Amino acid sequence: MGSVKDLIRDDSLAGRLYVPPTATDFGIGAWRVSGRFSVGDLKHLIPDANIKDKAEALTMSTAAFFEWLAYSSWIRTCYEGVMDKNGKVTDTKTLLERGETSNIIVMRLAHVPETFCDGELKDYRTALQKRELRCGVADIESIFRHGFPLGSSTFEKIFDAVGMKARYETLATYDDTVQALDEIRRLVQQQGIGKFPELEKLLKKSGLKNIPNPGHVLSDIVYDTTTKFEAGGDRRIDKTEAQKLSGLSVKGYQEWAEKMFPALARAQIAFCGERGILNIDGKAECVAYHGMPVVTDFCCTVDENRLMIETEIEGVKWAIPSNKEIQRAVFRQAGVYAAISEAKEMAASDGDANKWRDYVPTALRNRRIDLRAVSEHSCELMGHAIGEVANRTLGKRVFDAKPLETWTREFLPYASKVEEEAA
Repeated sequence: MGSVKDLIRDDSLAGRLYVPPTATDFGIGAWRVSGRFSVGDLKHLIPDANIKDKAEALTMSTAAFFEWLAYSSWIRTCYEGVMDKNGKVTDTKTLLERGETSNIIVMRLAHVPETFCDGELKDYRTALQKRELRCGVADIESIFRHGFPLGSSTFEKIFDAVGMKARYETLATYDDTVQALDEIRRLVQQQGIGKFPELEKLLKKSGLKNIPNPGHVLSDIVYDTTTKFEAGGDRRIDKTEAQKLSGLSVKGYQEWAEKMFPALARAQIAFCGERGILNIDGKAECVAYHGMPVVTDFCCTVDENRLMIETEIEGVKWAIPSNKEIQRAVFRQAGVYAAISEAKEMAASDGDANKWRDYVPTALRNRRIDLRAVSEHSCELMGHAIGEVANRTLGKRVFDAKPLETWTREFLPYASKVEEEAA
């Protein structure tokens, strides 16, 4: 599970549910969700901060999606329910009818490297591949992209492909990004796309005919796969390596990559679309259970997906960001991403690129960046959006989010102008 979830193993009613997984079967456990956040892959370096309503919003939103999914599809998941204040496992409908929410979710448990072999990734991978471990979280993350919002990694790659990566790290707003993208378009028009082979490959891989603006929505979905557990961060992998690292059988990987994950992506997009939310990209993980996939972790939340609030302002359709999208913009504007790049360069120069986080404090000091102040500002902004997304997801006013019109304009610099691609 991710950084906002803590497995409960004390003597409370939630803790007494805990049954550890075995090498061959699921366990079960209750997770307490918090309002913490993580951005830029900074993990523990982010100062402690809580976002208003985030804990309950994440819990109730993903539970509502899993419950909807259970009734509308064949997809297998690890979701069991949410826990009420009396320690009873129930569903979101029952809680909402009582006027309650929860920040405790119950899910089936599978092994990860830390629980199976003290974090030794090589041993974990070997056990999965040899079927010594038949109930372990696959060492892959599957990604879907339905479009390209402000902050999408695709824009960073576009700038990198034309030798303008340093320029990208200074951009934070929609207008600044479009202005810089216009410069790239003129450059490509003058010199020809053939002068930029990496850009040409990137556009093709991303399903794009031209360089898009933030807010470009694809008529179809593009898929990708990365590793999950590597210390150096996610690494893009091809299908052959993904099948090997997943621990899934050939049949199981085929079901996941060609059937289950695409169906899950379409389900999330449809679920959100019915509720005035643009689900523009996201990820999912699975357990390799006796060689076959079972969806694990959260789905369809502001942490796992870019969920954007659709609204019209003066005849223009905007997608307002929530959570990591606004975090990334605020962090980029403050220079945090540039500091991360500096830290990675220092780590690589000293011979161990995987230890780049150790150099981040120095890079921040060099740039006179107060990470705590930046974090607290982003948390305040995100509280508004997260409450609105959760209320739309649940179909009623559950969280005390400010009316959209009272704070939307403050978000517009970080929003994306929706441009839907013709089918």
